Amino acid sequence: MTKKDLRHRRPALDPALILSELANGSSNWRDISVLDQVTSTNDVAVARLLEAPDAGVFAVTADEQLAGRGRLQREWTSAFGAGIALSVAIPTARFSCPISAIPLVVGVAVNTCLLRHGVAAKLKWPNDLMISTTSGELGKVGGILVQLQNNHAVVGIGINTGLEVSELPTQLATSLAIAGFDIPREVLIAQIITELELALGDSTENWHKQYVSMSSTLGNRVQVTNLKQETLSGLAKTILTSGALILETDQGLVEVTAGDVTKVRT
Repeated sequence: MTKKDLRHRRPALDPALILSELANGSSNWRDISVLDQVTSTNDVAVARLLEAPDAGVFAVTADEQLAGRGRLQREWTSAFGAGIALSVAIPTARFSCPISAIPLVVGVAVNTCLLRHGVAAKLKWPNDLMISTTSGELGKVGGILVQLQNNHAVVGIGINTGLEVSELPTQLATSLAIAGFDIPREVLIAQIITELELALGDSTENWHKQYVSMSSTLGNRVQVTNLKQETLSGLAKTILTSGALILETDQGLVEVTAGDVTKVRT
């Protein structure tokens, strides 16, 4: 299907509806740019911060993202009208958690929104958004990428909303539509922004407790490939409030601050 066909089949984002939903949720964060096509919403946000380093909170979203990034510089694209590509720039001083834990706090906020719509959503450490598929397995529906720019955290959130099976980037991916959920993108974008605003005032005890309850990683034997491409195997024992994962290995407890997790068995 051509891009022109997709534009005909899938409606563009309605900026007025996003603002209306933000108002309904009593959010104070209403500075949002709704764009047609971008290379990356994070890039647009970073460019704005380079021009205005002391900006407050603002958001950028787009109907189509051509060259977005996930963790470890992996590509994350978003076909026109079939996904959410959202970046929210937030001064780091507004977070009560350590900077290293921001992706986890964001994960709780986004997952809370999905659960509110009845989606069986989970979080795979450190920042993958997972939902149940028809086979009963968990599929990746989205992810979170946090970049630091000046005194801001640029929180990038990508969610597959309307992708069909033939459009999925990998066999491990899925979408809300495939799982049977038709949530207006404007509604979900507004709810995520509102939930992020609320999350800033959350206590460490509360967000950490929620993350643990939402985790699909804890309690499983996993393999973790760290940034040095070293592979560690062990039981995912706990997650610290710093955001680090504690593995129980044959050599003892190991703290992992970044890496890719592959579930081995329960």
